[in-house]
Amino acid sequence: MIGGVVLAGAIAVVVVGVTNAQELPNCSVKIVVSGPPGGTPDLIARLGAEKISAGIGRPVVVENRAGGLGAITSIDAVKAAEPNGCTLFAANASLFSIMPTLYKKPPFDAANDFIPVSVVARSPNVLVINAKFPATNWQEMIALLKANPGKYLLGSGGIGTPMHLYGQLLKAQFGLEYTHVPYRGSAPAILGLLADQVQFVFEQIPSFLSHAQVGTLRAIAVASDTRSALLPDVPTLTELGIKDADAASWFGLVAPRGTPSRTIEIYAKHLREGVRDPLVIERLKIIGAESVGTTPDEMVIYMASQLRKWTPLVKASGIVVE
Repeated sequence: MIGGVVLAGAIAVVVVGVTNAQELPNCSVKIVVSGPPGGTPDLIARLGAEKISAGIGRPVVVENRAGGLGAITSIDAVKAAEPNGCTLFAANASLFSIMPTLYKKPPFDAANDFIPVSVVARSPNVLVINAKFPATNWQEMIALLKANPGKYLLGSGGIGTPMHLYGQLLKAQFGLEYTHVPYRGSAPAILGLLADQVQFVFEQIPSFLSHAQVGTLRAIAVASDTRSALLPDVPTLTELGIKDADAASWFGLVAPRGTPSRTIEIYAKHLREGVRDPLVIERLKIIGAESVGTTPDEMVIYMASQLRKWTPLVKASGIVVE
């Protein structure tokens, strides 16, 4: 199960057999990442490159390009690349589940411009508060927000980011009133939380874990259907009775439309097998991510479900990019 969506045969392996060299492009495969080295999308793309390379016996390189709204240029470049299996793109929730819904005229069509390969991993987002905040658990926090409409501030890594929209999800379900304060990235948002400039944020685990371990920040709830192995004592929003609560960031690979299906299947097979490796599971755990590994068809279903989830929340937020 990915993000609350049951995917039939999620652990079934497509029988690909021994890879025939003629079934693959005669090139070094390139995975384009929209963002700098060292971020979660980059680290997961490099892990995927490693597993595909080991499976096909050919080099697979990662190419980092500008992130942010500049991601559109890298997406356009991959969309326009020859669909021969030589170029892949590191897709994620921000770019493929949320960005298309922000635009009056979407810059790309995730369903028609690309072919999904596999969802490689997912990373749950967590509701985090400053330890000085006068609430110690979910129930106390909701009661405090309801009793003080407009008093408290939600920080995020920027307008239209998943972290901003998770706050919209909370608002929509509880009728809460608070002010959104956008920062330029996760790190500044966490610093703002530590300085009590904002009182709560939704963030991925690596961004705040060290602060939670020393007691300056407190994790309140995991926006997922299952608890995190890194925060086993923190309840999920699903446990707390929140509808449609799974809000994990996902990371996977896609290819330009027209890429041969056989090539896609081969890449997906090696990714699925690779992310089941116990060493890979541990590597992902270190960066707060969970191993997934889907077939291409399962990724199609999952991406469609994510677009359905976030589109109404973006509309309710009033965010529009011309």
